[in-house]
Amino acid sequence: MIGQSDKFRWYAVYTAPRAEKKVSERFSDAGIEHYLALQKVKRRWSDRVKEVIVPVVNGYIFVRIAQMDFDKVTKVYGAIAFVREGGQPVPIPDKQIESLQQMVECSDEPVEFCIINFERGESITITKGPLEGMMGELIEVKGNHKVLIRLERFGCAVTTVPISFIERI
Repeated sequence: MIGQSDKFRWYAVYTAPRAEKKVSERFSDAGIEHYLALQKVKRRWSDRVKEVIVPVVNGYIFVRIAQMDFDKVTKVYGAIAFVREGGQPVPIPDKQIESLQQMVECSDEPVEFCIINFERGESITITKGPLEGMMGELIEVKGNHKVLIRLERFGCAVTTVPISFIERI
């Protein structure tokens, strides 16, 4: 039987500022399973507009490890510390990371991430489009219909979905 310390769970790790991609490379080199949510966005400079790949969640990377590997993660240069609650690293349910991955990979619109905890809204399911089958909460931000995927004790990922693509659960 696998003990609690041997069970692989997802955790959020703080990274050095603007070091998420380098830390991801170092985790790969060290054989640490991880997820860095990246997306293409258009950035405007004074002389041009360019598509760049940026992290969805600035300053964080997600690792899937057993408790006994906590030290291995924090020894990687650029990985600062685990997100903690009550002095202990906070595990994130697999389903929430899977939902974030699906949202980032399938959304036609940029995914925003914020630490602000929105009030719980109406539970919905997406019935059409690239995010079909995903469940989340419907929230309204600045008049746009947005779907929120909550990462318990960590934050929320939000993307725009046409109102005709969603149904109440």
